[in-house]
Order: sequence, then structure tokens, then C-alpha cells
Amino acid sequence: GHQALGESLQAGRLGGMSLRRSLRLVPAAGLWQYWRSCSTTPVWTRCLHATSPFASPAEPSPGSVGPLAGIRVLDVGQVVAGNFCGGLLAYFGAEVIKIEPPKGDPLRSLRLLDPTGVSYWYRSYARNKKSVTLDLKTEEGRALLKQLSENVDVVVENFRPGVMERWGLGPQELKESLVWARISGYGQDGPLSSRPGFASTCEGFAGLRHVNGYPDRAPVRPNLSIGDNLAGLHAAFGVVMALLHKARWNDQRGQVVDAAITESVYNLLESCVPEYLHCGIDRQCSGSTISDVVPSGTFRTKDDKWVIIGANGDSLYDRLVEAMGKLEMSTQNPLYASNAARVQNQASIDDAIVAWVGARTLDEVTAAMEKARIPCGPILSTADICENDQYRARGMIESVPSATTYERGHSQAKRGESDEESYYMPAMLPVMSRTPGKSKWAGPELGQHTREVLKTEVGLTDTQIDGLYARGII
Repeated sequence: GHQALGESLQAGRLGGMSLRRSLRLVPAAGLWQYWRSCSTTPVWTRCLHATSPFASPAEPSPGSVGPLAGIRVLDVGQVVAGNFCGGLLAYFGAEVIKIEPPKGDPLRSLRLLDPTGVSYWYRSYARNKKSVTLDLKTEEGRALLKQLSENVDVVVENFRPGVMERWGLGPQELKESLVWARISGYGQDGPLSSRPGFASTCEGFAGLRHVNGYPDRAPVRPNLSIGDNLAGLHAAFGVVMALLHKARWNDQRGQVVDAAITESVYNLLESCVPEYLHCGIDRQCSGSTISDVVPSGTFRTKDDKWVIIGANGDSLYDRLVEAMGKLEMSTQNPLYASNAARVQNQASIDDAIVAWVGARTLDEVTAAMEKARIPCGPILSTADICENDQYRARGMIESVPSATTYERGHSQAKRGESDEESYYMPAMLPVMSRTPGKSKWAGPELGQHTREVLKTEVGLTDTQIDGLYARGII
């Protein structure tokens, strides 16, 4: 029995099952031998640790379960940042139990809704997750969450700092081995830590809005929740680093990944901070160009489309002016000999590019730039992206079954029955050659897995669960 379990773990067939559930597969007579062959290190740690008997798994099959298979996550995140963090972990193989209030995560109702009244945004960000409803404002709900936390490796949450502690559910109250992804507007400490944070305000506080837009207009917001998504990405990256540390050093203690929305945006400010502190230069917004890098900008074509051209290196610049028939503006001319010189003469360079691009169609411009080996490309809309051959070739748009269809398909696979209900959504990244991520099912219905999880993870009976429903706890 213990040998069979070890082989299953090595091949990744047990996926996200907990050790407690996995041991149900082991005959009682084999348990003593199994435990003698193992340390007290958690299963997933032994699978990752270099000295583990499971450290050299067989080459994954094309249907790999993902690099995070075996990692179990309790996702108490909500709206955008928390959901994106948990979604990334789920896409790459972690078993994610998503906790929602009985009325549902607010993301379920944001933006366009599907025919059942659930947002496509939620269907995408909650893919591969199991939905469990718990009212954490009640003592019973918090007690159930604490029980669920005993069987996971990671907790994701993005309440305001201090909320989980007030509920008795903070890192000091739960088991020490947990890795925590704690997402907030301004971080877990500091004078602004208790302030609520949204992408819009945090992008401004982090400096992004200051450098985005045009000098003569109000600062511009990109029509996306960039700050929230960056925080979710940083949090997921931090979780993986914390898990890697535990595995490599056989360290049983967890740690907190403190991912602030403001600091996740601040992390992308390039050289703005050292340039100001050393040179006193406070970078300003610059429209469709980038400060002190010339030429790099957006230009309108003859057929009224937009194209981006970036030739901000000496050799690239020379190839650009040659393609435009403007050899007198090459680097042989002292006015354009270096990037610093071109910055001083940006107006004349931009005027030449505007005239050249404006006399040609988008296809003519991109063909000429491709021939000259100059970075150039159109500005695509979502509609353009969905029809683009490059995106299709890379598998960037997936058709994903609903959670109900996925479960029905598995239970009816032998009969060959299927349901055509599916959702289109973008793939999650990065692309991995040996252990790719995968969308198994779209974001589930509210509380779709509550009964299943409370029975298998907490050991409740149907009668007990019915009572929780009746009292509004779930």
C-alpha cells in the first residue's frame, strides 16, 4: 500500500488531495511501513525537496496537472486582486478552495454578465476553484474556516489589515506552517495600512497616474484594474517563492507574503526613483512617447489606424531613417549621433516619422519596418486580438467548460456523454514547456462545492450541513 501511494505521488496522480485523504487509499496493514519510510515532512515538501524519494518524477505527460499539483490553497480573497492571485495558483495546478460569503463574491456581479447572471470576469478568475460559502461574520463560519485551514498549505486574503486578526483567523491563530498571501492597498503596516485600497487610488499613490497621459489634461487611467492585477501577480509569485524556500530548506514554518497594491505598482517605476534622488529629475507624463528615449511613439497611418514604432538604438535609428529615405538624419549627423542628441532634436525626428507614416497604410508601414528589422506593430483592440493568428497559434484563448459540465463529463465519460456549455477566456501565463497550466473548468456556481468540501475536509454529515444552511452560516 505505501509503495502504491508513493508511486501515485511521484506520478502526480493524487493532484491536490490532502495527506489525510490520500491515506484512505492505503490499506491499514501498510500504514506502519509507510510512516517508517517517510519523515514527518509534509507530502508536498517531500515531493519538491532535492533529497526526497519523490524528487525525480517521471517526465510529465502532455496532460500534466501543473507545477503546483499537490499544493492546497484556502482562497479567502475577493473582487480582483485576491481572485487573480488564487486564479493563477489554480491554473498552474494547486487545489484551491474559494471561500465566498453566502451572497457571493462581489466580482460575480461586475461588468458583463452571462445568461445565469454571473460575470464573465468571475468565470475567468475563479476557474479551477471550488466554491464554498461561509459567513465569516459568524462564530460558526469562522470556526469552519479554521478547520479548513488545517488541511491546506496556503491562505490567500485581501481584507483590510487587522480584519482577519479581529476574527481570530490571523497568522498567529492558525497553524505556523501556512504561507499567507496578504493583499492590501498600502501594506500590513505603516501609517496608511488601515486605509481601504482600490486599484484607482493606489495607482495614483504609486506614481503610475503621474507619468501616464498628457501634460495639458487630467492624468489618464488605463481602462483596466492594473494595480489589482499587479498585486495578485506579486502575491502569487511570493507564494511560490515561500513554498520553494520551505521545500529546499526543509523549513516547516510558513511566512507572510505582504503584497500591497501601491508597492506592486511602485515596483514598475523603472529608474524614476534613482533619477530623482540623484539628479533631481521628476519624470512627467509624455503622451504616446516615453521620456528621454527617441524615437519611440505612436503614429497615425494613411488608412486612419495607429502604429507604434520604436527605434531607440543607434543601429535601429539608422535603419529607420534609411527606410524613410532620410539619410541626412542618420547618426553621421551630429544632431542625431546619440540618444542624448536625438532627445534634444525629438521634434524634427517625430515630424519626419509623422509625415512618412501618414502617407502610407498600416500594412505598408509594418511591411517596411519588418524589412528593416525595426520593432513596429499595430494597436490591437480586443476584437483584433481574438482574431489574430499569433494569439491563436499560441493558445491564448481557451474554451473552458462550466464546473457542472466538467463534473458531469468526468462522471459520464464512459458513456461518451458531454455538454457543449463552455466559456471563452484568456489563457494564464507564463507558458511552460514541461508543466503547463490548464483551465479545467470555469468559475463555479455560488457554493457549488460547499457540501462536498465540508463533508470531505471537515467531516460534517448531511444533517449538520443542512442545519448550517438553515441558519445562514453557509
